Amino acid sequence: MKTNLIESDHHIIQVKLMNVEKNSLFVGDIFQTISSMNVNIDMISEVMLEDEMRIDFTCSQDDQQNLDQALSLVKEKHPRIQIYQNRQVVKIKVESDEMKEEVGVAAHFFTVLGKNQIPLLQVTTSEVSISCVIPLEYESLALTEIQKEYK
Repeated sequence: MKTNLIESDHHIIQVKLMNVEKNSLFVGDIFQTISSMNVNIDMISEVMLEDEMRIDFTCSQDDQQNLDQALSLVKEKHPRIQIYQNRQVVKIKVESDEMKEEVGVAAHFFTVLGKNQIPLLQVTTSEVSISCVIPLEYESLALTEIQKEYK
């Protein structure tokens, strides 16, 4: 597969919210609070656990001050939530219109990362793209290996 785009963004913050109640209104309230502080969220992923869920999202490091205020408000409203931030991450994105019709794109992408022992911290996909968050120290290796495979 030939990609239209391979890019990285290391100017991001990854936020993990742990012990989130499995309730759409609860989740909506969290994101409404973050939105009210003018934080523009990029990737969102969730993991359903037995009694709760974990939500991961990313935003620009430019939003750090507003993000901190928003997360403080979230913690006040929902004290059982545990909040973690990581700035030592990079988002890698591979995009191609051909992904809609091609089988095995995700398998190939994750195999490239796996062969190079690059840890995945978060993944989101669409019909035409795969985005993942990895530790910052793997940015150069990931880009080099992905470009070798997809160009």
